[in-house]
Amino acid sequence: MLHRLLILLCLFSFSACGLMHKPEAAKSQQTNAAKQQPQSGLKNAKPVIVMVPEFDDIPVPSKLSRDVDRSFIYEAPGVTMGVITYSGYVKGDSLAKFFRNEMPKYEWQFLNAFSEGDKYLISFIKSDKSCMISVEESTLSTRVTIKVGPTQGH
Repeated sequence: MLHRLLILLCLFSFSACGLMHKPEAAKSQQTNAAKQQPQSGLKNAKPVIVMVPEFDDIPVPSKLSRDVDRSFIYEAPGVTMGVITYSGYVKGDSLAKFFRNEMPKYEWQFLNAFSEGDKYLISFIKSDKSCMISVEESTLSTRVTIKVGPTQGH
């Protein structure tokens, strides 16, 4: 566990190292419920978007299921970071587009993206944290790994 935490801290330190970002725009007055996609009008319809429970600003398609064996969260006073893994039967390019479109709605600033075949890596940043999302499609399912941690100096 300590080894994973050290790797996570190093990864976020390198990803945020030397980044200069603009101050966050004025906070939107919308609530998370209002930011989610509208429902189809059915009372018991499953939402299209759910939020990562530990991070109320990271949306995930409801078609994905959390893989608790591949996920871990570290919490300390003033900081929550972790690696959260989801999987499901969703096309990788569709998931990459989802995160590129949805994350800015929660005040994440797009940083960069890489793709190679059925693998995608998308990075976002806020004033106090960074988020790297990897999407890897395979024959049987697609895995999404979300890594969240503080930015340098926070």
